[in-house]
Amino acid sequence: MHSRCLQLNGLNVTLCHQPDATQAAALVKVAAGSHDEPERWPGLAHLLEHLLFTGSQRWPHNGRLMSWVQANGGQVNATTHARESAWFFEVTPDNFSEGLLRLQDMLSAPSLTREAISQEIAVIDAEYRLLQRHAAARAEAAMFTPVTSPAQFKRFHVGNRMSFGDNVTDLQAALRAFHQRFFHSDNLTLWLQGPQSLEQLTALAKAFAAAFQPRNSARRPDAPVMLSPNRALALQQEGPSALWQSWILPAQLRDSVTLLREFFLDDAPGGLLETLYARTRASQPDVKWLYQSDADMWVAVKFVTEDPAAVPPLIASFLEALRHTTPVQRQHYWQLAQQRLAAQSPLQQLQARALGFAAVGDCPDLDALLNEMHAATATTLMCAAEVKGETHRVQGYDLSLTAWQKPVMNCPPVRWTFYPQPNLLPLRAEPTGQAVLPHITPDETQGTLVLRPELYTTWAAGAACEPELRPVFAVLRHFSGSGEWREVQGVWQLTLRLPSDKTLLSAALGQLVQCLMQTHSVSTPVIPGIAIRELLRQLPLRLATSLNPQCWRAVLLGGNAEQHRLVSRQLSVLTVNSPTCPEYRCVGGETCIPHPSDDSAVLLFIPLGDPQQLAALRALALICEPRFYQRYRVEQPIGYVVSCRYHRSTDSDGLLFALQSPDCPASTLIQYCEDFLRDIAIYIAQQAIDLLKTPLLQVKEDAREVALRQANGLPNLEAERIAALTEGEVKQLQQQLLTDRHRWQILYAKGKN
Repeated sequence: MHSRCLQLNGLNVTLCHQPDATQAAALVKVAAGSHDEPERWPGLAHLLEHLLFTGSQRWPHNGRLMSWVQANGGQVNATTHARESAWFFEVTPDNFSEGLLRLQDMLSAPSLTREAISQEIAVIDAEYRLLQRHAAARAEAAMFTPVTSPAQFKRFHVGNRMSFGDNVTDLQAALRAFHQRFFHSDNLTLWLQGPQSLEQLTALAKAFAAAFQPRNSARRPDAPVMLSPNRALALQQEGPSALWQSWILPAQLRDSVTLLREFFLDDAPGGLLETLYARTRASQPDVKWLYQSDADMWVAVKFVTEDPAAVPPLIASFLEALRHTTPVQRQHYWQLAQQRLAAQSPLQQLQARALGFAAVGDCPDLDALLNEMHAATATTLMCAAEVKGETHRVQGYDLSLTAWQKPVMNCPPVRWTFYPQPNLLPLRAEPTGQAVLPHITPDETQGTLVLRPELYTTWAAGAACEPELRPVFAVLRHFSGSGEWREVQGVWQLTLRLPSDKTLLSAALGQLVQCLMQTHSVSTPVIPGIAIRELLRQLPLRLATSLNPQCWRAVLLGGNAEQHRLVSRQLSVLTVNSPTCPEYRCVGGETCIPHPSDDSAVLLFIPLGDPQQLAALRALALICEPRFYQRYRVEQPIGYVVSCRYHRSTDSDGLLFALQSPDCPASTLIQYCEDFLRDIAIYIAQQAIDLLKTPLLQVKEDAREVALRQANGLPNLEAERIAALTEGEVKQLQQQLLTDRHRWQILYAKGKN
């Protein structure tokens, strides 16, 4: 990775050349957010974030960035924070310059029409209602309760129909004034990243910067964040209990916080997570910024835990132990943070650089940060269902809050362990059997093992065994290996990058396999939040032919013969790679999923009947995605969640529709999906298909997934089939998906409609 920082026409620019990237990404950050909006217009910055996607001078209707990126198989989004907002996208390198032109135009010359304003008010109103039950959003608002100054911290920022009012003319004028005030080059920062050379990226940045002019106006200085002495709160919240702890710190310590975060995230034996899990059954932490400005930054760490009161003393003990870490240990964790950043996509890396945690440059000083955290009184929030408090209105949320009287906890001493250390995993006797294990492209590179349950199945207990697997993965990370256990396309999957140390590899595999062989309890509580997310979580469980499979599928990519022998031995205690592949059995149905949300939500998945039609399915999805969004988010807005895309779940490829609405009943949402699928036929033409072949040919699928599917006779997207794709094939598939109603898998939440 090579980077370059420069200033063009007053615009600050960071360019990142990533030679091996298959995608290119851009991010623009504006130094203005919800704290900068006029008091008369709460939610104005959020509304502008939405409106910039709705049309601009060169692309008032068709070809706007949102629909264009969707049609080209990329990613696009935006976010609004307190003192900054950002817009970003990622596409293939060949399409990058076209995307930048659209991003430039929408930021420099937005249309901001009255019609679009009315449409987005309805969308934001739906989003506001959706967030009322969102646990994380409510907890973040509660964290701001102790703030005494600035007043913006407690003000309403999301926006809704009431806050925007009925006078669209005045609102339009306020939006234009806000845009004119803040969207100039000396208030913007541009990040570009991709495989292009630094010279090519510079040329693209110059062209982008030409549309903006400097103002040489001083930004409003950031007022220091002032807190009341009462900084320990309890919030009544349904679902699992949680503990938030946060600190306000000087902005110049941002890199040090990134290093601290890596210590927090380490799952290895003797670390914070392993200790918290053993004593309080705490989950992996969520470390996030609550607020960032030129002067202050507010960082928070959250644990879902059965015993919130036991967490703060352990954090305090851990922070004290960090004071005694050596420069070698700190450098080691900084390198882990750099590896974490490098493993992400170009867009994720830019988001980390601009808005999150990015380990760039030399290892920062940790002592200054620890001194600041010791001197600052942490703000603590305990969330639990049994809390009884008074209702406080904060940022538009009605929160039941009370002071938290932290119980005096006797914290037994902890022997904290920091790396590098010798391997701490116990050795086990090596099995004598040998599993059948396909070895793809054997060589002397670092091999990767992929292990998952039988085809067309998933493991309902997959989440339950994750806490036992994470410490093994963490140890591997400290020895130049890595591992993860996560849901991939609806199936729990183990991915292991093999360490070169054979003893460590044998010990790690032995422990992982033993964990997978154990019986784990399955608990699937409905957690309050966004209904469509619960439906997505449930979809693999409805599609799978088994939730407790006794067989596994595995492949080894790369690695040498000795590693293959060792891995095959360890896997022999499992039933791996049965010579007979199971047949796919598609069972449609309609299921109501209980959920406390007031919104109705529908998830419709239509699986592909013939695997040879995969290319046609991918083309149809690209045709549908922007048009579905246009119809039900712009023309007939039904709510905040509107999506139609290609989807794979438990080895089934299909078309996925997702809708969530505060006003429409589930039956109407299902009908909307069916109507759209019928109407889309008029857009299927050979010219459109030919235009889609380029983005389809540029689709880069995970090599591990491709190898596993290929080894088991499952179809992958093939260039030959894409090149030969015709209008007739796509139309035939569209009709099949429409008429094969018995194959439809429909999940819905009733809400209160």
